[in-house]
Amino acid sequence: MKNSLSGLFYNKTFQVFFLVCSSLLLFLGRQLDRGITNFDDAYYGQKAKEIFSSESLWVVLWKGNPSFDNPPLPFWLTGMAYKIFGVSGYATVFSSAIFGVLIVYLTYSICSYLYKDDWTSFLAAFVLIFPGMFLDSSRRGMLDITLAFFVTAAMFCLLKGLENRKYYLFYGLMTGCAMLTKSVLGLFPVIIGIVFLFWHGKFRKILDPIYLLSIALALIVGCSWYVVNWYMFEDDFVRGHLHQISLDQYISSEGSLLYLFGYFKDMLRNYWPWLPFTAIGVFLFAKRGFKERDVNSMFLFLWASIPFVIMSTSRNQTLRYLFMVFPALGIITACTIASWLKDSQKEKALPWMIGIVMTVVLVVNVTPIQVKVSLNQNSPNVKD
Repeated sequence: MKNSLSGLFYNKTFQVFFLVCSSLLLFLGRQLDRGITNFDDAYYGQKAKEIFSSESLWVVLWKGNPSFDNPPLPFWLTGMAYKIFGVSGYATVFSSAIFGVLIVYLTYSICSYLYKDDWTSFLAAFVLIFPGMFLDSSRRGMLDITLAFFVTAAMFCLLKGLENRKYYLFYGLMTGCAMLTKSVLGLFPVIIGIVFLFWHGKFRKILDPIYLLSIALALIVGCSWYVVNWYMFEDDFVRGHLHQISLDQYISSEGSLLYLFGYFKDMLRNYWPWLPFTAIGVFLFAKRGFKERDVNSMFLFLWASIPFVIMSTSRNQTLRYLFMVFPALGIITACTIASWLKDSQKEKALPWMIGIVMTVVLVVNVTPIQVKVSLNQNSPNVKD
């Protein structure tokens, strides 16, 4: 019985099914009465509600007036949920939850694609879900999980494009959707892709006509909102949107340079128990990428490090902005731990991981326990 159960746990189909179902229960559980818990969730939910009352789906509204700080794609998706479930807190967080589930699935799939190891792939997804930052944000109606999904999907398509160039076009499309989700932050797949392909094959890879077409597709899709709103509102749009991404807000020479280490401090506070393994793993992956020219190691290292370094120059540092690199960190961490464990230790650890996931599912869905933002009404007046 024990051996058959262990065999089931190692079955790839079971693992994927378990992760998808558990993630759905974690991210959507107990949401009917706690769908909106903070102001930000309500702010974006209201925008999704108002955009459909405007003369154009390209015009994002806030309190009846054009709002230029966010592109419209997340609000289109939330609006679709409103059409299905009605305007409610549940519908407000629905798309974030679904994208959270898809990120868990993609993390497992990317790790399996790179390393052909189901145990390591399961651990990568487990690291992504726990600790609770990713879980909490997947239960909220904000933009960061949506952005993380499109970036993760773009990176997977870039990776598969090395073997089949048609995936470059999906890479471009996903990058364009990332731009339509959170403006310039959606450009990270392009930056990572150019650096990675230059490392991989110099200008020969970057100047591939299909890859260049994918970049053009990303810019056409991603810049469509800019073009429409500039045409409609001209300088008002330029001033309104650039105010959100101005150099004064994100990169400043004033004050102490210690702010550059803000994300390191956030990771020190929030990324336990994985932080030591992640730090060692990033170093080892960088070493294998640069010294041994290992493609997988360099791909994951660049994915994790480029957004981290660039975003660290911002004075507006919030850890959820880096969820786009969490799948890469999860895979790096899982591979590092897996390389240190014996097969017998892995066999003992897998049921524990499954048990922890099931326990948290029960806590979220069938107990009155309230923890962190997702299960606690931090702003009870916001729904009104």
